[in-house]
Amino acid sequence: MAVVMLLLLFLLALIWGGSARWGGAPWGGALHLLHPGGPQHLHILTRTYGDPLCLRLGGREVVVLSSAAAIREALARRWGDFVGRPHSYLGMGELQGLGAPMRVWASLVSRGGQDLALGDASPEWRRQRGATRGALARAVRHLEPLLELQGWALCQELSSYGAAPVDLFEAFAFHTCSTICRLAFGDLMPPEAEVRSFTRCVVELLEVWGWASVRALDVLPPLRVLPNPGLRELLRLVERRDAFVETQIRCHQGCTSPPRDTVLGALLGGDPTVPMGPLGGDRLHMALVDLFIGGTETTAAALLWAVAFLLHHPQVQDRVRAELHQVLGPTGTPKPGDMGRLPLLRATVTETLRLRPPAPLALPHCARRHSSIAGIPVPAGSIVIPNLFAAHHDPKIWDRPAEFLPGMCGCTPQMWALNPRSGSCNQGPPGERCCPLVVGHA
Repeated sequence: MAVVMLLLLFLLALIWGGSARWGGAPWGGALHLLHPGGPQHLHILTRTYGDPLCLRLGGREVVVLSSAAAIREALARRWGDFVGRPHSYLGMGELQGLGAPMRVWASLVSRGGQDLALGDASPEWRRQRGATRGALARAVRHLEPLLELQGWALCQELSSYGAAPVDLFEAFAFHTCSTICRLAFGDLMPPEAEVRSFTRCVVELLEVWGWASVRALDVLPPLRVLPNPGLRELLRLVERRDAFVETQIRCHQGCTSPPRDTVLGALLGGDPTVPMGPLGGDRLHMALVDLFIGGTETTAAALLWAVAFLLHHPQVQDRVRAELHQVLGPTGTPKPGDMGRLPLLRATVTETLRLRPPAPLALPHCARRHSSIAGIPVPAGSIVIPNLFAAHHDPKIWDRPAEFLPGMCGCTPQMWALNPRSGSCNQGPPGERCCPLVVGHA
């Protein structure tokens, strides 16, 4: 059966993919996006076929950007040309000709593209983004004590295991999700058992969404008519996700004096005649979903990689500990405002994100008009995918790019600005798609 499936995928790729119009591109088209190697595989293709790398998806071009210069040109200098999001079978619910039930299923993932991450730029999207940004700015004033509280809770949980094995990712994900819950819901956040269950749901949802059998539905439309257990599992998890969020919204609506300094309280507003707030039901719902989907798994993965790198580089771990003791004292705990005084810790965080970016292939963008990248024309409607993994492993920029070397050029605050390992594409470009605030602090 597996062999038959592989042959089917190959034939579909020849029909649907083919060679890009630019020439010198790999056969198989967008099937390369399903390769198990993911961004590493695309990085290898770039060495052979050049950057940008063009693949064909049906009648559309897929442009993969693998250098920091190309990514900055597209998302910073020409951000207005590439601010759109491509229509997605899973994310935006475009299911012409497949029947009403499937249309409803697909819209469940992002309610027809009404979220910030997958939604296309529109007046409604901009209003949603502005409201969410303002709500986060209000709630983030309480972030520092929340981080300290959740940090102590995490340390106590890990200490309770003693010498027994522990799933660090599960612990990191739960405490990250708990922090987001406290920001979003305040004193009305659900009990710990519900938060743990929701955390597992979010992690499983993202895992299933990454399955090749699910991602193939966006790349190879003919597969959509076949039974797909992965899609059924994804939609089951989406229903659990939505039920949790809807319960929290109803809880706030039913409270006589809901907290106003939370994300949800700010989004609902103070007008009792508008029960779902100025955004409306779906956009309010998806704004909250984005906080959990975008902040839980990514932060937990970054923390897990940081621990792994420090375990394998005990000399760096000793230097970070010495810096903390020198600056904060033996019992002091770092706060967000202390990062300027802790250059080695900051370099360690940044080097972790460089080597293992939480989203090695960034979310795809869509060319809203004819444009160009690195002198190569990009037609309107083309899909543009930044390969952050490749940009962060570019030997033209990084000396020994595959090695964990935080602070290799010195760790004084003055040297920080000169050290290329202080960041590359981690610094968000200007424009409408930049992240307004960081919810998870690695």
